[in-house]
Amino acid sequence: MRLAVPCRTTVPGAELRLLVLASSRRGLIGVDLDSGAFVRAHHPDRDALAPFEVVTGRIADGEPFVSPHEPEAADLADAPQRVGRLTGRRAERYLRPLLHPSGNHLLGFPTPTVPYWTLEGDRPSVALLQPDAGPAVKRTPAGFLCRFAWRGADHDLPLDDAVAAQRLERSGATRFTSGDLCRWLGFRPHLMLVAFSPPHHGNCYKVVAALLPRP
Repeated sequence: MRLAVPCRTTVPGAELRLLVLASSRRGLIGVDLDSGAFVRAHHPDRDALAPFEVVTGRIADGEPFVSPHEPEAADLADAPQRVGRLTGRRAERYLRPLLHPSGNHLLGFPTPTVPYWTLEGDRPSVALLQPDAGPAVKRTPAGFLCRFAWRGADHDLPLDDAVAAQRLERSGATRFTSGDLCRWLGFRPHLMLVAFSPPHHGNCYKVVAALLPRP
């Protein structure tokens, strides 16, 4: 089943106002405040941003290359600039319409990996969800693994939230319940952002891009 999703502007030079959900030094996943659409913004290097910060950024000139694993991608000409923060009902107004329908497979597929060649860029690569139970996290030789219940089944996905992983790494523990996560992250995870990873050995992986508190 295809999901109807809002669309943002793609005009070079246009300014985007984004509500940050996940962030790294070279990119972020957020919500375009003008259209309500997800955006996976690539930008020049800057410090990571906190969830629910509001930033602005100008779409770069030139013809963008959009990979089918992230059709929401946008290249920003400059590093995004902080202009504020949204919390409470104001943030929920943007997040509520984006919650992943419980009647659909997560990101449209029942499996944790998808062959890259099967993706056509015609479905979302980002999902915001409120898990039925969890999350809990455990340390593995390959990194942290996040377990949560969704649609009556348990899911185990890599944790790709760099800020959360750094805080959990400092703890030295190997397993984290919801209470442990509250202690080490400073909040009890209420929402989760799941996204496709870049292709690796021909596959894209579902990863937990962010553990999010209640706005």
